[in-house]
Amino acid sequence: MSSNFRFISFNEDTSAILKELDDNPKDWQEVSSFENIGGLKDPYGFLPLIMAVVEQEGDNPKNTEILKPTPMFERHPAAINWLKSKGFTSIARCAFFKLKIGGKVGKHIDDGTYYLTKDRYHFSLRGRYMYECGDEQHIIEPGTFFWFDNKKYHQAINVGDEDRLTFVFDVPHSPNNP
Repeated sequence: MSSNFRFISFNEDTSAILKELDDNPKDWQEVSSFENIGGLKDPYGFLPLIMAVVEQEGDNPKNTEILKPTPMFERHPAAINWLKSKGFTSIARCAFFKLKIGGKVGKHIDDGTYYLTKDRYHFSLRGRYMYECGDEQHIIEPGTFFWFDNKKYHQAINVGDEDRLTFVFDVPHSPNNP
């Protein structure tokens, strides 16, 4: 049986990325001013660096390949530099996500045509959370970098004593990806 997870590294240094997030707290509200985006306009804990763009209201962002760097992209170079240090040369959607203490991201599958050619990764920055994918569960600690099969049901539960903060990103599928 193959694993739904691939743990790439543990105990990564998160300090440079966290410093930029801590230095730019208003970035968490900026998404509410964006036009032509799919999804919630004012979600808790969503800070996109590169996001999906929909051409018409009502279009499904899960089916668009149109991507746009946000203004926050320029204010968070540490995350992009970290990605480059891991050998990623082409980056699709990427964003920071917060999850409140005891909060839960319900079970879901990342469906839609966009996801058919992408690999999804998480880099845990702060907090402790339980991540489930398929029939596997793992406790994720800060500094953990991993891939998971987002085409299977997955969910997250913040089991720590502070907001969970993670960097989630997609890259084009390649056998050379970690």
